[in-house]
Amino acid sequence: MKTPDFSFTNDFEAYQEFSNIKGLFFNGLDYNGKQTKVFCWYGVPNGLSQGEKRPAVVLVHGGGGTVFPEWVKEWTDRGYIAISVALEGQVPGEKVEHSNGEKLWPDHGFSGPRRIGFFEDVVTKELQDQWFYHAVSDVMLATSLLKSFPEVDVNSIGISGISWGGILTNVITGIDDRYAFAIPVYGCGFLHETPHYSSLLTHLNKEQRQFYLQNWEPSLYIPLQEQPTLFVNGTNDFHFTMNSFTKTSETSKNEKYLYVEHNMKHGHSPGWEPEEIYAFADYVVKKARRPLIPKFQKLKRNNELVYGYNGKVTEAFLYYTTDTADWGRDNYTWEQTTMHFSDSKKIISGKLPENTQAYFVNIIDSEGLMYSSPMRMVKKNSH
Repeated sequence: MKTPDFSFTNDFEAYQEFSNIKGLFFNGLDYNGKQTKVFCWYGVPNGLSQGEKRPAVVLVHGGGGTVFPEWVKEWTDRGYIAISVALEGQVPGEKVEHSNGEKLWPDHGFSGPRRIGFFEDVVTKELQDQWFYHAVSDVMLATSLLKSFPEVDVNSIGISGISWGGILTNVITGIDDRYAFAIPVYGCGFLHETPHYSSLLTHLNKEQRQFYLQNWEPSLYIPLQEQPTLFVNGTNDFHFTMNSFTKTSETSKNEKYLYVEHNMKHGHSPGWEPEEIYAFADYVVKKARRPLIPKFQKLKRNNELVYGYNGKVTEAFLYYTTDTADWGRDNYTWEQTTMHFSDSKKIISGKLPENTQAYFVNIIDSEGLMYSSPMRMVKKNSH
């Protein structure tokens, strides 16, 4: 993909909160036959010296979000160059009320398409004018731009997206192999198997649904990914339920790790808070400590559950639920119990409560970082 033309801008100095983060526009795709421009915040670590190269990350915001400079700063504070891409034509500023009463981020004269619900523009618009097509392309163009900057270590560029940005991350990494790591937060594939999105799909006509399932459903792209990935989610996320999230991570054939937080809130700020996100990036591009993986070993006849692990564990927890009828957020709860661990034998054990339908394990390492096992379903009459 060729490097887009770009220019730094001082138009939004009133919203420039950090001296190491500045605004830029790059040329995006044509929309309705006219050239678009895409706004980004671009940040470099403080104290970056002339000729020095650093790893970098592309940040992909979610629905209702924008190019939050605080998100860029989370990464620059940890030694990364970061670029956050505005995917709906936004520029910095206060939200403004539109004719339909909805409050939206301000846009500019060269904006591309905005997202219309859940793929409501597919088929009604040419592929090249659909929002998702532009969003995928804009992130890939931002990556090409990053690669052209002399301060960027071009072999150490990662990507992290939150919510809709996580959906995009899963699609983009299936068609673009330039990323050293990926961290999709919440957003996953198999969306047609979640209560929320399966209901939204009924608003589309048959042709639109077919188009989505054959072109944009992330599960088409996840098996094509090659980069190490950290999948992040909460147990009761309304949009991205544990059935689809688990299936997504299982479909991924690459080196992968999981972070599943009990009742994690859904949002941009909760989505960039976990320290495990940055530790994972450091593992891939700075040769830092490898994340832990609790590995299922057996479920004994007496319901004793055994997991193995490598590394040093300081705590271990079992999460289980006794109802998975429809994966609706409010229809099931995850209970937490403490598990026993033996650092000499490298095993974790605990009793699986009666009537459990699904469960997973979280372990805490010596630095206080948490990692999860994949969720498992209990087969009826399996023991």
